[in-house]
Amino acid sequence: MTVSAASLLTRMRTRRGLSMNAVAALAGVPASTISRIEAGKIEPTVAMLDRIATAIGFRLDAEVTESGTDAPFVAPLRRLAEGSPDARGAVLATFPIVAALAPVTRRAGVRRVELTVALPEALAALRSEDAGPVVSSLEAFASDVGVVRSFTPVVYVTDPKVVRSLRDVSRGSSTVMLLMPTTDNVRAFTREVDGVAMVSPEWGLLDALASPGRQADVARTVLEASLVRPETAVA
Repeated sequence: MTVSAASLLTRMRTRRGLSMNAVAALAGVPASTISRIEAGKIEPTVAMLDRIATAIGFRLDAEVTESGTDAPFVAPLRRLAEGSPDARGAVLATFPIVAALAPVTRRAGVRRVELTVALPEALAALRSEDAGPVVSSLEAFASDVGVVRSFTPVVYVTDPKVVRSLRDVSRGSSTVMLLMPTTDNVRAFTREVDGVAMVSPEWGLLDALASPGRQADVARTVLEASLVRPETAVA
């Protein structure tokens, strides 16, 4: 059975529970384009449909499937980098929606490990085995690893499954850290801060919003403060 672009886009949008305006904002296209595609008034190119699907966390295949990647983060972060300061607030306002499209616990290759030492010590151990750690979450937003601000810190490494310096979580684990595979997208938004590789503050905030439980709540509070005062950091 042939599936039209109109029905495919409608399925993806309703599955995410998004309005046409929200999809347009995430994909960086006019809302009228989304409306006209769904109404069958225009037939999008494969590139356009793929752009929209990627922006809301899907990949085009024989069927609509979860992408399980960080791809939804890229478009809003690029708009922040390339847009005017006046547009920053509108892009940041989409962050809770964007984060919900790429939950950290559902991305491919994620591994839960125990954090039984200070974060800098854990990072040193990861560097000693050439894991190439890149700090994310609230620590990256604050550009500081001196204090663990996250309930579940997020650190990207080359390959989580081969890390030996940190143990998998057990029933009695108090602090859990998520090891995520470093992707090309992560590399594109990585910088060095005081000798520590970190994702950009905006990527870190997205990962915090995409984290489970109380961490997402704290991140939403931080985001709200940032919308009022763009340079607000984690206290």
